[in-house]
Amino acid sequence: MNGCKEWLRLNRRAFLKSGGAAVGAMAIGDALFARVASTFAQSAGGTGNLLVLCELAGGFDSLSFLVPHNNSAYLSKRPQLAMPASELTLIPGNTDYGINNQFSYIASEYLAGNVAVVQQVAYPDGNGSHFESQEIFKFGVRDLSSPAATSASWYERLRKTYFDEPFGVLDTQTIGNPTQYGYPDNTYRKAAQEAFGRLAALKTGGSNAEKAVRETYMRINQLGADLRARTEGFTSTGDARGEFYRAAQLASADLGTQIIKLRYGGFDTHASQANANATLFPRIDTEFQQFMADMDALGMRDRTTVVFYSEFGRRNGENGSPGTDHGYGGHMIVVGNGVSGGLKGQAVSTADLNEGSLPYYVDFRAVFASCIRDWLGFNPDPVFKIEGETFDENLGSALFS
Repeated sequence: MNGCKEWLRLNRRAFLKSGGAAVGAMAIGDALFARVASTFAQSAGGTGNLLVLCELAGGFDSLSFLVPHNNSAYLSKRPQLAMPASELTLIPGNTDYGINNQFSYIASEYLAGNVAVVQQVAYPDGNGSHFESQEIFKFGVRDLSSPAATSASWYERLRKTYFDEPFGVLDTQTIGNPTQYGYPDNTYRKAAQEAFGRLAALKTGGSNAEKAVRETYMRINQLGADLRARTEGFTSTGDARGEFYRAAQLASADLGTQIIKLRYGGFDTHASQANANATLFPRIDTEFQQFMADMDALGMRDRTTVVFYSEFGRRNGENGSPGTDHGYGGHMIVVGNGVSGGLKGQAVSTADLNEGSLPYYVDFRAVFASCIRDWLGFNPDPVFKIEGETFDENLGSALFS
């Protein structure tokens, strides 16, 4: 394994040096070679902590998670979907609110002080579009018309700015099963294949360019082999094999990963919402509990924080199905031993519930910026304050202790 680690320590300067001036010129003039070369760079600082981003795609209903069970506006707007106190873990010191017992593990972690619920989070001028809202959360910008701002996700911008290593950010949706596949993602795999294919167009005779391309292809293959070797022996603490299992598997490889992105769908609950939640909520809660047990077994629990988020919340009132339609503000849930637990952001009031949807008080970028700054140890400004983008960074209170 020590030899494999050496591959990861190769930075861009060493890569270009190994290929000579010819490949350096090609990397500048050829987008493909530039992309291949950019997969190798040097890590710069940070805490070495792990941030896990769990997207709840479709529009997570925050009022079914943190329930204002005593509020008359809530009860009148949800005659069939309203939840009683008997189905909740009540918030100490604020028992008019409770966490849905279908999230029993997260509720227990809240009571232990390890969960922060950031209430009424969104972005300015939301429109209820799944596609646009998911893109805004992905790219970390409100204006999606800027090619520079939307050329990479905000977590990829973070990686390229501070820890530009091939495994610095891993997405369970794109990496596939690492024990069988093993490239950092499809982009790197395509770059490697195309780079190797171009060898046929290069003159033989051991040119610097040909040598550099061969060595780059070999490095990418080695990275894939390293990931496969480091994950094939992973043993989970439980039987679930969902996205959180894959996240634990990737974390176990110990390849300098600082962000793992995963996604659970099914939250667009326009109809039969109670039935859908009765399946979705316990599944995610159970798989998340297994993930945290895996992190504990790996000795990584104390340096792992997980953020649950969705592209928007749902409307305050139920429809006739009974379900809820696309809303605006929603809650983000931050979990970890390093979290300063409690209710953050703006508490849900009767006035808020009398609106069609929960309003927007906290910008989602403020939550992610805090995670970058206070958990990963990097300045978030180059990630979010680009192309004229600004946002309110106020969270009301600190997310991390």
